[in-house]
Amino acid sequence: MNTTPTKHIIICFFFLPAILSFYACSKKDSPPPPKVDTAPKIAITSLSADSGVYNASVTITGTGFDKNVANDKVFFNGKAATITAATATQLTVLVPLAAGTGKVSVKVNDGTEVNGPVFNYKQSWIVSTFAGSGVAGFTDGDGAGATLNQPVGITIDGNGDFFITEQGNHAVRKITAAGKVTTIAGNGNSGKVNGKGSAASFDHPAGIRADKAGNLYIADHANNLIRKIDASGNVTTMAGTGAIGFDNGSALLASFTGPTDLVLNSAGDVFVSDYVNEAIRKISKGGVVSTFSSSLIPGVDDHSHGFHFPSGLTVDKNDNIYVVDQTAYTIKKITPSGIISVFAGNGLKGVIDGQGNKAGFFSPYMLTIDKNGTFYVTDGNQIRKIDKDVNVTLFAGVTDHGSVNGAAAVSSFYTPIGIVTDQDGNVYVADTSNNLIRKIAFQ
Repeated sequence: MNTTPTKHIIICFFFLPAILSFYACSKKDSPPPPKVDTAPKIAITSLSADSGVYNASVTITGTGFDKNVANDKVFFNGKAATITAATATQLTVLVPLAAGTGKVSVKVNDGTEVNGPVFNYKQSWIVSTFAGSGVAGFTDGDGAGATLNQPVGITIDGNGDFFITEQGNHAVRKITAAGKVTTIAGNGNSGKVNGKGSAASFDHPAGIRADKAGNLYIADHANNLIRKIDASGNVTTMAGTGAIGFDNGSALLASFTGPTDLVLNSAGDVFVSDYVNEAIRKISKGGVVSTFSSSLIPGVDDHSHGFHFPSGLTVDKNDNIYVVDQTAYTIKKITPSGIISVFAGNGLKGVIDGQGNKAGFFSPYMLTIDKNGTFYVTDGNQIRKIDKDVNVTLFAGVTDHGSVNGAAAVSSFYTPIGIVTDQDGNVYVADTSNNLIRKIAFQ
């Protein structure tokens, strides 16, 4: 009898569990099949614009973006952009400040950064807050840590430090180029006491100017005085008795009525806009007050040859004085010999861009001139610009009041009054009703 097949069957059955176990283990221990990545590859195919200014909206088209804005990151030449909307194929972003020229790149879920086309950043005038929190107060501090109360006048000295007058605090404050605010004179209460620091007092101080020696000159509006702060911080009366009047003569015997602004010529003489008297007064270096130019011209009562409430003053390198003739809605020019002419404005109330007397102003108050001969005028809630060809255009601010920073054309102010420029061409504005000092820079 042949038993071989039986042995084979027994052997097969004996090894069958092991064989099955082997195959089962082999199947269990084998690596899973590779996953197929069905997500679209991240790529940038186009930009809606290849150049633009700060905060301009740009749409990036491509693939592989995340619909959740928080999972996407966009960079312009390495600077992070703000994403305002996202889909799988489009990202809408705002151009970051001072982005320069470089590639736009996208990173999704912190993955690999993918580069796209080159974007060319265009510089433009940008408004920011230089000092003040916006809340009325009398606190010294750095930048937004300080509080101001109705800043009106602003000037800059040879060291690049700013000095402002505050009508709400009846004080003079200093702001360094870094934005640190300190009080140099005044104590928050109105008065006309001379002295140093908080021992001195003012009453609604307005225009302020610095000379090369570090002295400050202030039009102490409600006191009808011209005050001086020397380099050591001592406050004295430079001109005026404090009584309302229009008397010329020795400085301390002369009288003013509501002096609003002042300016110095190259010889060191001080010129004052005597607001209520509708005159420009001169205080010589020798301490004598005279009337330099006035509306009180015999037989003339339409102010065409004089002024109708002159407010802001500035002076050019040739000692020509420019006057904001506030309620005549014009800017007037006075030569060193006293000849008056209309520099800009048609005499009608309104915001009209144009050249010279074809332009219109709404409510001009103060002005400044930069080293290149460009003028800036505070006008209502806006800042106007007058170039060397006397073309008047809107520089910054919308019609309605507000405190919006950003691109000059969409920024907002609230009754800006004082204005000054630095050596770099930046413009600084006393944003009076916002209790702020604003900066307008080309960047």
